Amino acid sequence: MTGPVVTKVCPQVEWAQRKDRIFLTINVRDCPKNYQLSIQSKKITFIGKNEGSNKDYCLDMELFGEVNSEEYKQLSSDRSIQLCLTRKAEGEYWPRLLETKTRMHYLKTDFNKWKDEDETDDEDESANWENMMSNMNIGGQEMGEEEEEEEDSDDDELPDLEDDKEAGLDQLE
Repeated sequence: MTGPVVTKVCPQVEWAQRKDRIFLTINVRDCPKNYQLSIQSKKITFIGKNEGSNKDYCLDMELFGEVNSEEYKQLSSDRSIQLCLTRKAEGEYWPRLLETKTRMHYLKTDFNKWKDEDETDDEDESANWENMMSNMNIGGQEMGEEEEEEEDSDDDELPDLEDDKEAGLDQLE
């Protein structure tokens, strides 16, 4: 008798870059804590197991350039693992994420985070990314902040309506 069939798959990876960092999103479902992630200067390895179905996720990427393996940020959820990697050498954009020129079916550009090399940005994006990760405030108000009530023109009392009989409208012919 044999056990359940385990399928090994490569998770979908989305990426974007800036002059000083690389953004990676590893899309894995139902793999909240059952994974191993290794970040080295030119290599990223991910191994995880899907709890719902018998899927083992395996990812092994040789990067085009070097990243600082000690200095990165990570946000994990039950749907994905987001990474913000700091490049060792700030400068020109990498022509591709991986060292190999071969197109990988699992690798896609994350256009939500992508900015062209010639685009200027007035505000510090690392602070934005950190704020997004730390605040995750969906309601729109900070904790402990009370909403001030403004007087609204709709709150004014309306005049009473006149009776049809008093206005003489009941005698129309």
